[in-house]
Amino acid sequence: MDRGAKTDQNNFFTRITEMIPFGILLINPGQEIEYHNKPFDEMFGSGHLQSFSFSQWLNTAFPNADNRKQARGILLFEIPFTQAGEKRTYATPVTTNQGQEKYVQFTSLKLDNTGFLIVCNDISDERKREADLQRTQIMEAIGSMAGGVTHEFNNILMGIQGYISLMLMDTLPSDPQYSKLKAIEAQIKNGSMLTEQLLERARGGKFELKTVDLNEFIAGVASLIGRSRNDIHISELYSTYVWAVEADISLLEQAFQSIFANAAGVLPGGGSLLLKTDNFMLEESHVARHGIKPGPYVRISLTLPEVWIDESAKQQMFSPSSILKDEDRSTGLDLSLAYGMIKSHEGMIEVESDPLTGLAFHVYLPASSKTPHKKKQEFPAAKTLAGNETILLVDDEQVITEVTGSMLAALGYDVIIASDGEEAVAIYQERGDHIDLVIMDIVMPIMGGGEAIDLIRAINPSARVILCSGYSMSGAVKAIMDKGVRTFLKKPFKLDEFSRIIREVLDS
Repeated sequence: MDRGAKTDQNNFFTRITEMIPFGILLINPGQEIEYHNKPFDEMFGSGHLQSFSFSQWLNTAFPNADNRKQARGILLFEIPFTQAGEKRTYATPVTTNQGQEKYVQFTSLKLDNTGFLIVCNDISDERKREADLQRTQIMEAIGSMAGGVTHEFNNILMGIQGYISLMLMDTLPSDPQYSKLKAIEAQIKNGSMLTEQLLERARGGKFELKTVDLNEFIAGVASLIGRSRNDIHISELYSTYVWAVEADISLLEQAFQSIFANAAGVLPGGGSLLLKTDNFMLEESHVARHGIKPGPYVRISLTLPEVWIDESAKQQMFSPSSILKDEDRSTGLDLSLAYGMIKSHEGMIEVESDPLTGLAFHVYLPASSKTPHKKKQEFPAAKTLAGNETILLVDDEQVITEVTGSMLAALGYDVIIASDGEEAVAIYQERGDHIDLVIMDIVMPIMGGGEAIDLIRAINPSARVILCSGYSMSGAVKAIMDKGVRTFLKKPFKLDEFSRIIREVLDS
């Protein structure tokens, strides 16, 4: 072949390889780079280099010596000698000349005695999509697991709430134990709300933001703490014209309960707390280290005048393993949970401590110009509504049937118990004429609530049913409701609420 023809052939080869959307690397028998195309340069950022060796490229692409040794062996001595008809590739993370991480798939071929041809395909985007899909599948699995955990946890809370409700029936408001029972009841509600938040986060849910009047909000949280700790005196000093904030109310409640609980924990023998709210303008110099924006904020301050901690203890306060110590006691002071919740609202928590003024927690939340969301006015608890009808109670959890059955009996109802859907259908088939209401769980062994309701409705299309579950109004719950069940009662529930809903269904 004459020189001109060879030149034309080389030019044709170059044009073809430049058009191929893969990186091409031609290695000669001496393991030096004979040729590389433009897509290879773009992939590895080597276009600015006039020339470079195979060893130089390996050193950059595989900074770890062990990985580099493995890559050389696979590319030059393993894949090229794969049996005819077999195709084998090598996919691995690599580093470009600019230090960028990519995921590249390599295929290499032995070219007789002229060296090796290595084809490089950047699969970083594909790998990211696979990782995103896998992450989505993991989150779906976590969401399903969280749903099950939420259901079981709400069943536990229902057992506690049920017995608290029964105790409250026999306890006068003037009894010293009454306020403590009501405080436990409030904590049960908060526990149920927390499980809902965890479930929503696991399912990729977003904050439910509302515009909040912080004076009203903080007063409610302080009242709860005051009822549960009679040995702690809370002085409240609220700014008359405090700005509103936008927040997920249930999440914010958890944050402040954590702060109050930790503050109260520092005073095991009792003491005084000072609670204040005021408007505050944060300057750039103040917020830079916290990663939030300067501007108008509402500050909520909780001060313990009789407590002081040193700088070391203050620095460790936001670690879950933090411990606050003095001469007589060792008290865990963990604000990491509260910190994360306040941070998610684009706010911050600061701690000040001085021997003269005491220990102070300052929470800053961004101010809002919107009109505050007003809580529904809370009226004194209505009297429970009694009855004398017959109710079929269906649940596979013995503690639920025991406590809920006792609640129904205390209201005056005759109760029939079934531990699964199949048993419930059999009972209804035999005694349906005497059953005025069915209270049905959803997830049960042998036969679930949805199927059991269908069969009961087949026996009596006008059967009254209350769907009762620890799950939220979604998924299986919604599917059953869409088929005509009008009433859903979520565990845990209070006795007065329970009695009211029963009467509404029976009297409808």
